[in-house]
Amino acid sequence: MGRGTERRDDWRARMALRGGPLSHAIARAGWLVCAILGALAMVGVAVLYAASPGERGADNSVAANFVGGMIVMVPIGAAIGALLGLAAQTAARTWLRNPTEAERRVARAAEMAAVTQIPAHGLRASGRWARSYETCARSVAAYHHVVTTLPDGAGRDWLAGIGQTLDDELAESLRLARLGENLELGDGRPAGTALRVLDRLHAAERSFAETTERAAAIALELRDESDFVRVRAQLDMLAGQTPHLRASGHH
Repeated sequence: MGRGTERRDDWRARMALRGGPLSHAIARAGWLVCAILGALAMVGVAVLYAASPGERGADNSVAANFVGGMIVMVPIGAAIGALLGLAAQTAARTWLRNPTEAERRVARAAEMAAVTQIPAHGLRASGRWARSYETCARSVAAYHHVVTTLPDGAGRDWLAGIGQTLDDELAESLRLARLGENLELGDGRPAGTALRVLDRLHAAERSFAETTERAAAIALELRDESDFVRVRAQLDMLAGQTPHLRASGHH
């Protein structure tokens, strides 16, 4: 999978965390939607013109006036609609991508609660391996804090189940960090297998952080609206986007 495809998938994933079908449709193809609406509106105008053409079209047939109106008005309506739709598409994408102030508050609270919840790991203090593992552990602790803010219900149970998967993946990240530290060269430079392990841990850091960020957005929706069915697809997607250190470690 190329980087462009990964970026598009990540954009779609972020969009799915908030907004309804209309806002998603505008964000994906707002210019096209509005162009079609503009063209359809002008079809109506052409019908009205054919029915009452005034002095300029009085000598023409109704069909001729309608066709003439379509030729002139529909492209204009489509062009105006496309321009308005492009502006709406840009605004919708900006809103869907950027966290709201409420989401930022949830994320900050989760991060603060996670600072003191990093378990003992036995890695060299302040070393690259300890820092990488601690970054992963803070994200997982923040995720669990998000879950504790939810009322009892199917949504909380579902997120708690994903949290158990994150705990298992975090344990695997600790195993990898210890392995990488043991394999590191005496001069402190990772090479060979140690470098590959470090790359996997950096990828895990990003994945843990993104999972926690998306969980916070979903938690806000569950708090504001108890319709679990509506966010079920988002929860399924969240479950599929957790780190997969254990699975990759078996290859």
